[in-house]
Amino acid sequence: MLLDKYTPFTLNGLVGNQFPIEKLNKFGLDALSGRVSKPVMIYGPSGTGKTCAARALAYANGFEILELNSSDYRDAETISKKVLPASQTRGLFNKKVLILFDEIDELSSKFDGGAEHIIVQLINKSKQPIVFTANDYWNRKIAFLRNYVEKIEFKRIGRDELLAYLKNIREKEKRNASDEILEEIVKRSNGDVRSALNDMEMMFDARPELIESLSMRDRKMEIFSVLDKIFLSSNFDIARYAAANTDLDMSMLINWVDENIPTRYLSKRSRRDSYRYLSKASSFYENASRSNYYGYMRYSSILLSAGVSVSNTGDISMMNRYSFPANIQYLSKVKKGKEAINNVASKLFGILHSNRKDIVKGSLPLIYTMMKYAESELGHEVVADFMARHLNLDEKDLEKILEYYQFTS
Repeated sequence: MLLDKYTPFTLNGLVGNQFPIEKLNKFGLDALSGRVSKPVMIYGPSGTGKTCAARALAYANGFEILELNSSDYRDAETISKKVLPASQTRGLFNKKVLILFDEIDELSSKFDGGAEHIIVQLINKSKQPIVFTANDYWNRKIAFLRNYVEKIEFKRIGRDELLAYLKNIREKEKRNASDEILEEIVKRSNGDVRSALNDMEMMFDARPELIESLSMRDRKMEIFSVLDKIFLSSNFDIARYAAANTDLDMSMLINWVDENIPTRYLSKRSRRDSYRYLSKASSFYENASRSNYYGYMRYSSILLSAGVSVSNTGDISMMNRYSFPANIQYLSKVKKGKEAINNVASKLFGILHSNRKDIVKGSLPLIYTMMKYAESELGHEVVADFMARHLNLDEKDLEKILEYYQFTS
């Protein structure tokens, strides 16, 4: 894919945003020379090169990179155990370690209560450079960072710069794409380099009228529309393009496709082939997550979308609606239950003189077992009265305990 092939390994290889890149260069040189600098937050619209710039900064200065994205390190304990130690020591071969919190405005919604405090502690104690990226610097969820970072804004790439960049790639690739097509791609990309490269690759050697198949980049492709293109098109390029241009997380899309193969494809052959491609897509996704080599994501996306699409033998059910993934519903219910049970545990701190983790894993399961057997012998009113007098737990607390441990046991 062009996106992988033309990923820059130096800051000078990025398109546009010259002044912000100069500030990043200075930040890298300061870190290299041992001067302590504030962490930087690179913020701006999607596709302007924020994450790419952070990785290029690390690569150009010979830093190792510890990258945290919105699927990693959501709790204070994990950040404390894994990131704080890395901030105090050099990496392999005595290299500096650049700590990258990618899309911190997305990651912050998944933090537990102590994560913000630990991140501030990390900033104050770190001996290594720290970079945050965000789409929206003014998001209230990351307001706690504003006094601790230097903000660097990445703006949408100008049309003339982006057009020159695409023409240069066209020459290197020695492929056909008229100036008219490139100009239309630039116009529709709305300054998003990633989307422009994806569109350009699709339009190489294509007829000019196919430009209308591209849509403005400021829209988000709805999940049902993406699934329709995967399940119903039987077209490699249409399915691949749909998956590449949705804002849906890859793991979420894998779950949606997994849930709906049995109800959408009726033939055994279609189901068999679809699951074979899906399993390979899932494997590449896991490899990408574990190794931090995101080139594997390309294979995952193609196998998931085009692979499942070409498995279509024509025997399709149009009657059933798309079903929400059952395992995600389960995890969502568990998450809500954990939040509720943590609130119950907080009421027992002073009574049991223990921490939340030990109460949730040790004390509350015991209370749950006692409640079950005591209610069968003594009745609910006696048990509820005892819990209220001795543990300060009301009826709602008891319901949360019963519901959570029945669900998870």
